[in-house]
Amino acid sequence: MRKFIWMICLAYLLTGFGHIIIGSVLEQMITHYHLDYSDGGQLIMNQFLGFLVGVLFAPKLIRTLGRRKTLILSLFLFAFSQLALGLLIPWTALLAIAPLGGAGIGLIETTIAGLIVGKLKEKKASIMVLTESLFGIGALTVPILAAIFIAVGQWNELFIVISIIVSITLILWVFIRFDEYEYLLIKEKKTDTNIQVQKYPKHTYGMVLLGSFFFFLYVGLEMTFPNYLPSILSITTDLSASVLALSITIFWGAMTISRFIMIFVIDKVGFHRLFVITCFGQTLTLGLFAMSSTYIISLFAIFLTGIMMGGIFSLGLLVVNDGIPGLEDRTTSLMLALGGLGGALLPRLIGGIMDHYPIQVTLYTLFTFSIILFILMVLITSFRKKLITTNL
Repeated sequence: MRKFIWMICLAYLLTGFGHIIIGSVLEQMITHYHLDYSDGGQLIMNQFLGFLVGVLFAPKLIRTLGRRKTLILSLFLFAFSQLALGLLIPWTALLAIAPLGGAGIGLIETTIAGLIVGKLKEKKASIMVLTESLFGIGALTVPILAAIFIAVGQWNELFIVISIIVSITLILWVFIRFDEYEYLLIKEKKTDTNIQVQKYPKHTYGMVLLGSFFFFLYVGLEMTFPNYLPSILSITTDLSASVLALSITIFWGAMTISRFIMIFVIDKVGFHRLFVITCFGQTLTLGLFAMSSTYIISLFAIFLTGIMMGGIFSLGLLVVNDGIPGLEDRTTSLMLALGGLGGALLPRLIGGIMDHYPIQVTLYTLFTFSIILFILMVLITSFRKKLITTNL
């Protein structure tokens, strides 16, 4: 089992690379191609649109090809897009190829998350958190590597290195076999039960709606809060530019620490209890950040927020899928798609608020989002109990 789990983690690590890598060298790309920031934003948006397509089509591809072939296809798309970025091909071609990389990332995330939540019987909660931990390591590693490549004047070669790593992973997935877990990766035989299970029963609609809204808001908050931290702190404190940039590292570092801690406690405490604790905790810490009057309290609140938010994504997937058994691939795909949409739209909303209103409005808007997340958590856990009773 250990070999199987580490191969899953390796693939998920690569998605952490993929989400961050363009932004890490965006300044250099804009300079090289003589573009402005809106053009750079278009490249990122194209990759995101591809991500949405990959997430939404993952269940269909899994049914048609099986999980192994879907992962091989997704890794090929990801490696190809990174190679194109590294070779500095014409900009219009990059805009067309970027969605392929996004689709590969979306397919990887949905295939693996659905596999863990829906098919693994032993320690799936801790394994799900472990994969998220590796995602965080990937997201933390890429900016460091980018800084090294930028310093030596070869920033585009970062994409080549990532393409090689993804290609090696692809080859491993082609040739490595996993004995008793191999049946999870091959195409499932079509049966009447498989066909019927693709539709949500009416009594699960409430869970699907609440879960969709929760992931839309949570991922949006997870993307907005750290990305605007330097801008917020530049207004509320007198910190230097280097310390302002460090605030993002504090948040993501805390997120990664939190995920590793949860690996060891999740099976003892239970994922549903941790879901309640972390959602309540992030409301308190974001409230503390909004009301902070000193930079020390602000930085402390940022760290605590990272600790609280580190496992919410994984825990939320486990809780929502727990109430709708048999539809894990489809449910995971939907939650990831709505999360991706929130990650694209909410940062834009907060940016507009910062442009037109005092910073306190932004702070309390983020706090309000955290309160809504807490309310949604209460409703989701209540629905879960009812659905489990109904399913019994």
